Amino acid sequence: MSDTLNALMAQNTRTVYLLADADGVSAHPVKAGTTGALRFVLARVAADRIRANLLFAALGKDAYVQYAAWYNQQARAALEQAEINSVKAGDPELFDDTLPDDAEWRAYSVALEDASEQAVLEVGLLEPLYVDAAKFLGPYQTALVREIVQWDREAPAEKHP
Repeated sequence: MSDTLNALMAQNTRTVYLLADADGVSAHPVKAGTTGALRFVLARVAADRIRANLLFAALGKDAYVQYAAWYNQQARAALEQAEINSVKAGDPELFDDTLPDDAEWRAYSVALEDASEQAVLEVGLLEPLYVDAAKFLGPYQTALVREIVQWDREAPAEKHP
């Protein structure tokens, strides 16, 4: 390998070790050599690349346009309701900006979160390759995404047993 390639690899890859929590639902980073820890090699993914492509990667162009239109419709309805409330005699009702309990919105949100994690891992998980490990990551998936997204940032302190 050339010196340039070695330098690029050193700057843009890293090895992390993750250990599944006792509940088997999540995982957290540990030091190399920790019993039961699994080794993963990650590639740096530019934050602007994640942000710029995430919704398209997650939903595809047509579904993204549909989602954006639906979300804007919800915002417009909430704004209209707030304006109606402000012109009533007496005290207006407080503006409630929470979305209604809507199955369509929940389905979009769950699909978006899952597809977002997949999009990040497809680019950032080098070893094992995401295409090979996708079905088997289980509790490690979210922890790996967090490791990629938090690269060079101080992650919030978490308590682990």
